[in-house]
Amino acid sequence: MSEPAALHLPVMEREIVEFMPVLDEPLVVVDCTIGFGGHSAAMTQHFRAEDRLVGLDRDEDALAHCRKRFGDAPFQVTLIHSGFDHVDEMLEREGIQHAHYILFDIGFSSPQVDRAERGFSFIKDGPLDMRMDRTQPITAASILASWDDRALAELFKNYGDERFARKISKAIMRRRKEEPIETTQELADVVLNAIPKRYQHQEGIHPATRVFQALRIEVNDELDQLRKGLEGGLKRLARGGRLAVLSYHSLEHRIVKEWFRRFCGLVGPLPGPEQLAPAKKAPGRVLVRKAITPCAAEKSRNPRCRSAQLRVVEREA
Repeated sequence: MSEPAALHLPVMEREIVEFMPVLDEPLVVVDCTIGFGGHSAAMTQHFRAEDRLVGLDRDEDALAHCRKRFGDAPFQVTLIHSGFDHVDEMLEREGIQHAHYILFDIGFSSPQVDRAERGFSFIKDGPLDMRMDRTQPITAASILASWDDRALAELFKNYGDERFARKISKAIMRRRKEEPIETTQELADVVLNAIPKRYQHQEGIHPATRVFQALRIEVNDELDQLRKGLEGGLKRLARGGRLAVLSYHSLEHRIVKEWFRRFCGLVGPLPGPEQLAPAKKAPGRVLVRKAITPCAAEKSRNPRCRSAQLRVVEREA
């Protein structure tokens, strides 16, 4: 096993495999965030020659790793450089009308976080990048350099639930007048100094955690991508097929719950501008009434999974 795969621990791997549908027909499994292939390797362990794996990812490094990992697979493998918001059109392009199991793992992998040059974390100093797809122009540094203090404060509040969003945005403005904020450690220091000392360690996380989360969500357009991905995935789900989502924070949890509720005919509008027309008969049913969370042993083994929640729906009609 190569180094990235060895370093990354797939979240709730056993549970993901257990929810795979058992069908007589050839399976099409779509891993919408294939990453370094951990979940896909588990899901395809008992694949037949006629089964097919489709993997999408915005990270070319991850796809390059998967091309090697699944290069000798005895079943068909299709790897696509794309965000999961394009899952519908990507499956159409490949001539796939329906998929039997679709997985969205909305988190990011340890190899991404731990590589300083990707700029996702303040644990190791690196450029303020945070792009999943490094071909896109917007970075965390460009947002900090161009947005005004009110826009930044709203970003930190809405996407990070940061109580000191205004103080932090004003501190960024002051620092920006002196020199640009270009590295993860520079930003972490600005945030730390903006928050009153008595509040800096009350929640057991680094004071900059919420700001980094908000910037990462904005850079990668994560919430709109999730909405579009769920819409496309549910559209492509075969009868008897299942769609599973691993989400990691409250904003993601809320979107997944509301899309699943509507798909299963429960009350409540969908979030965002996308709206599905009301169905006479709900096409799906919820397989998980209450979100599944990692067991204590997994949390101990992989602390980064502690906020993960797994939800699954099945198409009945």
